[in-house]
Amino acid sequence: MGEKIAPSKENSDNQGKIMNEMLTGATENPTGEENMDANSESNDNNTNDEPNEEEDNSGDMSPEEFAALDNQLDVLNSALDDIEQKNDNIHAQLLQLLEANREVRQQLQQANNDKNRSNENQVNEPNK
Repeated sequence: MGEKIAPSKENSDNQGKIMNEMLTGATENPTGEENMDANSESNDNNTNDEPNEEEDNSGDMSPEEFAALDNQLDVLNSALDDIEQKNDNIHAQLLQLLEANREVRQQLQQANNDKNRSNENQVNEPNK
């Protein structure tokens, strides 16, 4: 349980970029403003009851498109698995920290009680 897995910053950055690209359909957009504008325009265009081309062709995916989508889903699944593993590691470390803190607190409390008893004994003993 005490194992520490060093996160790979490069791997995390790449996964974050890939996930962002998959979710937004755009590449490297630090502000996200362009996507928000495009999404609002897209939503405005879809308010009518007429189906758009994308909805009409949803069942007509080419094998290449299907393979690309499958690959994107695999990448996303891997990223989610990595996040879940990191979450599990953090949870285990927190449990260890909690237990260690309980032990230290108990030891300090015991030492404090022993010190108080010692002081009480010294006060109660008559001076010789």
